[in-house]
Amino acid sequence: MRAAFTMLLFAFVLRAVPQASGLDGPRPLVITDAVALPLSKAQIYAAALNAWEFSFGQEPGAKLTNRDTSNNRIEGVARVNFRSSQLGSRSGSMGVITYAVTIQAENGQCQVRINHLSHTGNRNAPSGPIDVGTIYTGERPVEPVPGVSKGTADRLHSDMRAQATAHISEVMKRFASAMRRASGTMR
Repeated sequence: MRAAFTMLLFAFVLRAVPQASGLDGPRPLVITDAVALPLSKAQIYAAALNAWEFSFGQEPGAKLTNRDTSNNRIEGVARVNFRSSQLGSRSGSMGVITYAVTIQAENGQCQVRINHLSHTGNRNAPSGPIDVGTIYTGERPVEPVPGVSKGTADRLHSDMRAQATAHISEVMKRFASAMRRASGTMR
């Protein structure tokens, strides 16, 4: 009886061990913003589509991938050309940071979400490209980056995150400004 009780208690204790949460560890970088305007959902959608051309549409490699008028959603992709401010002699660390843009029009506002930021190294570098991959909000995972040490990969990642965030913030300002200009013609 004592052995059965001990086994039962052991089974319950094993189940009570905390499990790792899906939120533990590095999280990919996501940049969000909202533009509030006193317009209807359809007018916000039209203004956002117009503002795309003067903001995200001017970025390298920019293109609209989905214009869903039934859900008032606009999706596109663009990129930021990257050159390391710390590793000037390593042309392999140059390259592009691609990102996805999702614009959701609602009554009175427009939600903008930038995600899937990912670095691809310079394919023409003599020593080959250095692909850092996904850009994270904080520390990157401990996975090695071929061609560089962990410390160098961490510094590159921080530099990429800072440059991409600063650049995309400027593009978001242009987008918000273009939305406000477009909304003035819709009243």
